[in-house]
Amino acid sequence: MIQVQPMLQAVPRTLLRLYRYDPGALRLVRGLHLTLAVVIAALAADRLGHLAQGVPGFALAVICASAAAHVLMFTPVSTRRRELGELVRFGSVLTGLAALGALIGTLSGVKAPLVLQFIWVGVVALGFALDGLGPFWLRAGRMISIFWLFVIMSSTPHSPGLWLPLMTALGVLIAMAARIGLWRPSAHRTFERVEDANRKAIADYLDRAATGRTGSDKAGRAALHDLAGLRAELELSAELAGAEGELRGLSAEAVAMMRLALEVVRNAVQALSEDTRGDLLANETYRSSLKQVLKRIETGQDMAGATRPDLQWARSATRFGRQDMFQILRIAQAFDRLWQLAGGYEVIEAAAKDAPAARERPGIWSRISWRLAAQSSVAAIVGYGIGHVLNLSHTYWITITVIVVLCSSLGATIQKTAQRTAGTLAGFIVAMLMEPVLSKVPEFRLFLIVALLPPIIILFERNYGIAVGIISFMVLIGLEAMTGLPVSEFWDRLYDTLIGAGAGLAAAWLLFPRRSGEGVKGLASAYLVSCKDFLGPTADTAGTDQAAYSSLKDKARELIGAAQNYRAEQIPWASSARTSGDLDVLVIVLADYVILYRQARTSVQAEVAENRADPSIGDLLTRMDKRVYEEFDAVLQNRARQTVPGLAEEWLAAMPAPETADIDLMTDWVATLYYARKVVRCLQGLRQEHIWSATSELAAGTPDT
Repeated sequence: MIQVQPMLQAVPRTLLRLYRYDPGALRLVRGLHLTLAVVIAALAADRLGHLAQGVPGFALAVICASAAAHVLMFTPVSTRRRELGELVRFGSVLTGLAALGALIGTLSGVKAPLVLQFIWVGVVALGFALDGLGPFWLRAGRMISIFWLFVIMSSTPHSPGLWLPLMTALGVLIAMAARIGLWRPSAHRTFERVEDANRKAIADYLDRAATGRTGSDKAGRAALHDLAGLRAELELSAELAGAEGELRGLSAEAVAMMRLALEVVRNAVQALSEDTRGDLLANETYRSSLKQVLKRIETGQDMAGATRPDLQWARSATRFGRQDMFQILRIAQAFDRLWQLAGGYEVIEAAAKDAPAARERPGIWSRISWRLAAQSSVAAIVGYGIGHVLNLSHTYWITITVIVVLCSSLGATIQKTAQRTAGTLAGFIVAMLMEPVLSKVPEFRLFLIVALLPPIIILFERNYGIAVGIISFMVLIGLEAMTGLPVSEFWDRLYDTLIGAGAGLAAAWLLFPRRSGEGVKGLASAYLVSCKDFLGPTADTAGTDQAAYSSLKDKARELIGAAQNYRAEQIPWASSARTSGDLDVLVIVLADYVILYRQARTSVQAEVAENRADPSIGDLLTRMDKRVYEEFDAVLQNRARQTVPGLAEEWLAAMPAPETADIDLMTDWVATLYYARKVVRCLQGLRQEHIWSATSELAAGTPDT
């Protein structure tokens, strides 16, 4: 029973993690639509096969089904109207490409397959060259690069002529009918459910933390990790729902700041002496304040309609010692932040708006990705040449691998190469192990191929390695069914993958290499410099101060937009046009904590100037600023995180004695340390973001001031 209990407890957590792969089943439904469209397109084209003299029905079915799959794979989830527009544009591009292939194939006669294979290198180069023209052409470029394979396959041994664009157009129409006409879950309702789950989880953790029931540090970290997962889930849901119109609710940035406040509550309650903790938990005003904050978090009461919690229990804490009073004021500060963050439903702009466009848009020739075009064409030629020399039977898999693994940066190409190779090998092994069963039950084999399509759609952007493994498995059992040969006869598939992955990686490494996220990192560095400058001497006027803060926010949005474009380049078939990432939240949260730290610090400076505090506090403030500035410099210069031993203890020791305390000064004193620590925490989060840390190995861990 002792062993069974942990397993039973792990079941709901495992199901929750699976759910977070696809909040609201939006991607799953997209995968079901794709599966249905592919099946209907294949059946419809096969039925039309008897009208096409000399063209096998199977070839028509492949073209029609692949066209439906391609336009659905590369159309991101959005509103029906926007998706219809995207499907029409992608369908027009695909049909035009099929018409071009039909024309070339017809003019080439019996040499059509060979001619089309040579032209494929040019199509691949064109597809990658389109990367710089914007999100639509980035997706369209990858789509035409892959779809040309089906043009080649349908033109073997001879071109189907006009049937090629006709079947492509039919597949596009079937895809439109399936995606636009069938039911889909509401993105707004999904967001509301995920937001409610976030609120309940935060409230539950606060209730346990504020009453000293969080248990061990390990359990506390695990609970906070789950909260981080829910935050990511909320951000993703907001991205999908934002496309349907104005979205109001709890933002991912607010949840990130609430999570940091929860850490403060847990740490402060545990740091209290046993007697003081008992007195605090028995305090009726404290318990009443906690209930008010919990209710506000769970319900999101509007600021105007809710009574602010009474923090008198914190103001009367002067009867405790300096250490306990410091911790109690930290709790009060965290309660106040949680109260503000959990308030009314603001418009979530980050989920509904893109980053501001650049003032001057360069010309089309400047935006074309000549570097990627050169890398892809060279890799395709080298890979095809190696396959021809080795007399491999399916050299087109080499080119497909090049298309898939080659990304806009070297780091992403390396990652894709490893995932593709490992996934292909895993799929091959699973196919060999299941071959004895599947060969005896062909109906189950067909069902398995169809049933695995929806999970692939979800996993493509969540875990590409697993998705590749499933695809490899499906291809191998499909080839087994079509040829009657055992899976072991298809070892060439592994060679094709290794050759294509090696060619793509070599091209990315040797031919005009671009290191991972350099452009994004440059913007991130400029943003951090702006944050650091903002913490300089206080501006003379509120207008100047507000202008600087607005500029900071604009730079944050510009950085977020660049990071999203970078991720889109790595996953052009992603379900969402906007992709989630920790960097997106960290930059907004950092801007908020920078302004809050500056405000708290300014208040303490004013109190020192009014002789309400010991003048020596000014020197300590200078040291605190220096600590924060040095952390900015360390991140900018890729140095290990900085520490100043004893600074927090000195800050505490400099706090006025409880019996003579100015409660406003003490509150501002605690707030200054609170926000300084949060700024440092955000900077440490940047170190762990893969876009930032791709070119350097930095020390990780929980920072302390």
